[in-house]
Amino acid sequence: MTAEPVSSLYLHVPFCESRCPYCDFAIRVGGEELHSVYVESVVRELDWLGSAAVPGMRMDTVYLGGGTPSLLAPALLGRLLEAVDQRLGISRAAEVTIEANPRALTEGLVRSWMALGINRLSLGVQSLNDRSLRWLGRNHDRADVKEALRAVGRAGLGNLSCDLIYAIPGETAREFERGLSELLSYQPQHVSCYELTVEPSTPLARSVARGKVAGPSEQDFLEQHRRAREVLGDAGLDQYEVSNYARPGWRSRHNLVYWRGQHYLAAGCGAHGFVDSRSARRLGLEVAAGVGVRYWNHRNASTYMESVDARGRGVRGQEVVSSEQHELERLSCGLRLREGVELRRSAQLARAQRLAELGLLTVAGRRAVATLRGEEVLDSVALELAAPLAVAAGR
Repeated sequence: MTAEPVSSLYLHVPFCESRCPYCDFAIRVGGEELHSVYVESVVRELDWLGSAAVPGMRMDTVYLGGGTPSLLAPALLGRLLEAVDQRLGISRAAEVTIEANPRALTEGLVRSWMALGINRLSLGVQSLNDRSLRWLGRNHDRADVKEALRAVGRAGLGNLSCDLIYAIPGETAREFERGLSELLSYQPQHVSCYELTVEPSTPLARSVARGKVAGPSEQDFLEQHRRAREVLGDAGLDQYEVSNYARPGWRSRHNLVYWRGQHYLAAGCGAHGFVDSRSARRLGLEVAAGVGVRYWNHRNASTYMESVDARGRGVRGQEVVSSEQHELERLSCGLRLREGVELRRSAQLARAQRLAELGLLTVAGRRAVATLRGEEVLDSVALELAAPLAVAAGR
């Protein structure tokens, strides 16, 4: 991988009004009194990240995720973005995203974000079925979603992405499709459809293990995934990644950085960054032979802030990413993309041809793309392609 200047930044804001039972993210319920203190900790960590800056470096994508970053007052969001621009630079054409929940979203709030340079909104709709929203433990209902979508339209924000969850127990494929069609009537530029996943150590996992609730079924996953492809495709949103659909020109530039295995900076509790060796050296991270260094921060907000106060950064751990490990990750992530992945080794190409004969891949030259059948067993396809690499890496 070439050591081009890092041009993407993820900022994690952990605060939430409540914890959804399926959530495994680094969040903190409540804590309004800590908002300004937390922001100042992130600003100080940005001082540290600024030491990786090189001539010509500017952020092409900035992503405010969480948690619910939209809970921060506009003045605090402005403080964060001003700090990013001062220490790392933000390009004039940057994609600047904020995640938000539909509850209490207003036209005025959206306009205040736009005034700060935020030009993309990722709205956590999750469902337009009130029964499903209650099952998910969301703090909003269908009426909140519709009002939020209208508010975004009135504000004139031109880049709206909406998250949906499918294979929710009790929600039929017809109900899912009806909600998806209703969402599309608001003309979002981007839609992410994610399968409900039972993550270990979440309240949902404990409930499923105790038999209190049923987990998602594979049949619902397969049927609703196929319906999402059909309905969104008919509406003009192309599937460019297994779970992500966009109108032409509106793909998530930030998330493509992850899926293409490129480098990015990160700040805030629970955040993960991946930097090239030169940047790692500037940041004082341990460097060895490899394509870069992955680092991760303390998940607990209080522990993170204590670490930043003591050391100027919230890093909890790091690992050097070897060329073999990076190649494994490049294959598994690249197969999620409709552009597919380049096969750089003859052993990969031979295995890809066998998978193509099974109808799981299409292969053109040295590029492999997962078929619809391949998407449904993508982990197995990726493992098969990566098997020679795993042996070479001693795994």
